[in-house]
Amino acid sequence: MGRQGAQTETELRRLRERLYRRLAAVHAGPLGMALTGHPELAPAYAEAYARCPGHPELPCRAAGGVPAVCLPRQFEELAESARRGGERRRKSEAHRIRALLLCVDLLESTQPTSFAPVWELTREALREDLRRIGAADVVEAG
Repeated sequence: MGRQGAQTETELRRLRERLYRRLAAVHAGPLGMALTGHPELAPAYAEAYARCPGHPELPCRAAGGVPAVCLPRQFEELAESARRGGERRRKSEAHRIRALLLCVDLLESTQPTSFAPVWELTREALREDLRRIGAADVVEAG
């Protein structure tokens, strides 16, 4: 979802902020499905994003969640963090990104298969960002 190799810290921050704002828009409502190139998924958005059982390794494991609320909020928070953060902040962001990868995997396994392209696009964007910030080593094996 973004270009490789930002030249400066400022460019890297802007690039990452735009990435997470786009991901927030993709997951924020039915119109976001058009951003993925799959506008036909818009009618099924409300049902597919209504509930999540919660991942066993995350705090939401007990109560689950509502992906229509949780995912956009997580991406908006990452966008703000990317805009303000430097190298130290990126280490904590890497932890959040890895947690989001767990969420995406869980959602893909529990939601309609028609949403697979959305989950794949999101997963690839997250993995690319982990590579961009130099934290991809732990994810590549999974």
